[in-house]
Amino acid sequence: MGEIDVLILSWHQVYLSGYAGGYIRLQEFLKRAPPKLKYCILDNTPSIYKDISGKSRVIEYNSPFIIRILKKNLFYVWFLFEIFFTIYALYRNGREIIKTRKPKVLYIPIGEFPHTYFPAIFLKIRFPKIKVVIDILNFGIPERSPSPSYIYKLLRKSSVNMFRGIIMVITGYTQFFFVSRTINYVDYVFTVSSELVDVIKRIYIKNSIDYTPSGVNINKDPLININRKKYLAVYVGRMTVQKGIFNLLQVWTELVKNKPDVKLALVGFADELTKKVISKNIKELRIENNVDCYYGVSEKEKNKILSESELFLHLATFEPLFPVIGILEGFAYGLPAIVYDMDAITSYKTNNKLKGFLHIVENGDIRATLKKILQCSKLQKNTKTKNAQDSIKYAEQFDWDIIAAKEFKVISQFVNNPTYV
Repeated sequence: MGEIDVLILSWHQVYLSGYAGGYIRLQEFLKRAPPKLKYCILDNTPSIYKDISGKSRVIEYNSPFIIRILKKNLFYVWFLFEIFFTIYALYRNGREIIKTRKPKVLYIPIGEFPHTYFPAIFLKIRFPKIKVVIDILNFGIPERSPSPSYIYKLLRKSSVNMFRGIIMVITGYTQFFFVSRTINYVDYVFTVSSELVDVIKRIYIKNSIDYTPSGVNINKDPLININRKKYLAVYVGRMTVQKGIFNLLQVWTELVKNKPDVKLALVGFADELTKKVISKNIKELRIENNVDCYYGVSEKEKNKILSESELFLHLATFEPLFPVIGILEGFAYGLPAIVYDMDAITSYKTNNKLKGFLHIVENGDIRATLKKILQCSKLQKNTKTKNAQDSIKYAEQFDWDIIAAKEFKVISQFVNNPTYV
């Protein structure tokens, strides 16, 4: 096997497959990789990147069976062992690839995972000349993040057991401790917003940092149809308590009391436990006839549902970045979004160009959310059409072609000029 330009270190949660934003992001990037760029990916099996990159570019590793069997009944034990094994596997395999195939750049597309972050740092220490480019998609300074007790309550609300919740919270804070002391080994940092750039700059002393936001595949010929839709509202994304899925069901329950025929579509991934909790909530709230759940649908099916919807609801109480991929997908289909106020949205509140299709309501305020849904649904046809046109135009600046090109430009400059930056 010949020399390569870039080695990509990857680990993914198998049960999430390609549904989480970070995995979608890398898949979209790889579709747009420069043809002359020679790269390979180290990813755990079964890799979710083979169909895009080709089998010859993907090198798979797998944790031992004795670790994998812990996942179902001893999740927190599995979680810790999986981290340690993945760090070892990526470092060991990465070391051999660097020795034999001589990549100039080590690219970490999801740098907040300890699984990939730490082997990258260890490899940089072992091979100082290699350039390390890391994407940090989610990062919190402890005093600026939700409190540990709040995070723990959210996890428990979604039926995560006590020990699993505690381990997940502790892991996050432990990782910050180590990242803050090692991040300056990294040669270039990408994050997802200007706000996160400012946050990371508190610990990253170099100037080689920039941001590339979430992206979206732009519908090149969108059909704007603001006539009565099948769904008054839609949510697209991972279905978890952190993403506000249960807040959404509470709001919809109140809306149905006054408008019994309105329908909501929930589109995205949910693990089996969360599916059961969602189903139980829908039955207890007596909104079975008003909510349709679509789990793991194809891109074509998802786009069809978006085209059949009037509004996009995203009621997460906290997000590290904005707009998330789901909201952008809604914008690309002309759907105004109703979202909870949060720190990540601060800079958007004063942008008058967004007022027609981005509606921000007080965090957790069900009554304000209901009022805004009704206001949007009662707008005149010409106003709805203009808002749809404006949202599509806004989404175009988040085209994956633009986002990916920005990162590959930096990577290519490191490949062609090792002294860059």
